[in-house]
Amino acid sequence: MDSPPSHYIHPKLRDDLTLSTAEISHELRTPLTSIRGALGLLLSGKINVHTEQGQHLLHIAANNADRLIRLTTTIEDDQMVAQSLLTAAGLARLRLEKDLLQAWDSRDFAVYYQPIVCAKTHLIQGFEALIRWQHPHRGFISPAEFIPIAEELHLIHDLGLWVFEQACQQLAHWQAKFPRTAPLTMSVNLSPLQLLRSNLAHQVTAIIAQYPVAPGSLRVEITESTVIENPIAIATLQALKASGLQVYLDDFGTGYSCLARLHELAVDVLKIDRSFVVQEQWQMIRGIVELAKSIGLTVITEGVETENDVQQIAALGCHALQGYWFSKPVIASQGEALLHGQIQMAA
Repeated sequence: MDSPPSHYIHPKLRDDLTLSTAEISHELRTPLTSIRGALGLLLSGKINVHTEQGQHLLHIAANNADRLIRLTTTIEDDQMVAQSLLTAAGLARLRLEKDLLQAWDSRDFAVYYQPIVCAKTHLIQGFEALIRWQHPHRGFISPAEFIPIAEELHLIHDLGLWVFEQACQQLAHWQAKFPRTAPLTMSVNLSPLQLLRSNLAHQVTAIIAQYPVAPGSLRVEITESTVIENPIAIATLQALKASGLQVYLDDFGTGYSCLARLHELAVDVLKIDRSFVVQEQWQMIRGIVELAKSIGLTVITEGVETENDVQQIAALGCHALQGYWFSKPVIASQGEALLHGQIQMAA
């Protein structure tokens, strides 16, 4: 479809620049609902994308996406329209959505790596891969701000697979450059929406097959709320386990946490939420560590930021630590420098 002229104004907006909230909501939500409905049917597997009906649904989704983009572009570009229709926060949100889509098209994201260290030796045993976005005008934007938008735009699955592939590639490089008896590990966060994709395990396995990473050295991080009472998510998680990945349960202790369900969720490692460290709830951490060990689980404590944190947690029997005391999330070259530094200290 040809792009609209630069002076394009949506018919409804051209007629009246002071539309009611209900009318604006309708103009924005109608195409969005159509897109989500069409894609939902296709992603559910009920309609094959290669059939005539599937192609028709894709055509509808594409046309409505174009309609929505034209409308939001008009609102952004015409200050009088924007001021008539949207709050400053609403306009900023629309701009961020558009910028996020453009950033994805040009892959303007980076993967940072935060070390996970052994509680006894303080040597790096692995990394957590974390996505970062440096906006060209706003600077660093927190994942807490843009990840929910990526989920709403149905971008999170592609974005998550991209992070997983970058992490696999980096891990393969580090394992080859820094061989050890227990290979370096890498963990990657999964969004709740990713676990609802029945083909996720197949896609992840296909990515892993491209890189010579040591078996069992890749992990996925989830939150318990991601899979609670959701059979599709649990089945996907079990399929990921069957492909050789370990499962980290992130932010443990903050919400739905229930040790009785850990076996069902096929969890290998608990990550104790940083809030316990910030509040110095050492006895709570001790209780979690002892219970986890009783059922054969490893424990990592996050949010370790002071020497006192290190000493307290190590005395509680935690297996591994993660936090700014050891390193903030860093780019790959800085992560490699940390690994080199360990070798030099050991020499």
